[in-house]
Amino acid sequence: MNQFVVVACLVAAVAAAPSSPQVAARRALPALQHEEVHDEFGQYALRYVTAEGTVVSERGRLVPTPGGNGYVLVVEGETSYVGDDGKTYVTKYSAGLDGTHVEGAHIPQ
Repeated sequence: MNQFVVVACLVAAVAAAPSSPQVAARRALPALQHEEVHDEFGQYALRYVTAEGTVVSERGRLVPTPGGNGYVLVVEGETSYVGDDGKTYVTKYSAGLDGTHVEGAHIPQ
């Protein structure tokens, strides 16, 4: 659930940014690359690149709980995009046994 919230916030932030007609037209194009792999246990890896230069990569892997009586899906990922100001913004995130962590040079600490 935490991973969904993080990804949804990132997508909302990118979508809410002001844009020019050219940027809006590029954002309407389908992904240039899309790779996705799943296994029978729910682990996965995905990566996609959009026409506007957004790159998203994420993986989810099962990790044993500290008590050893089950597993937790740990999610790690990175999103990068070029803002309307021409700067590249990179956000790294993880969600797992130690909570949810998000970091990026543009995110206040």
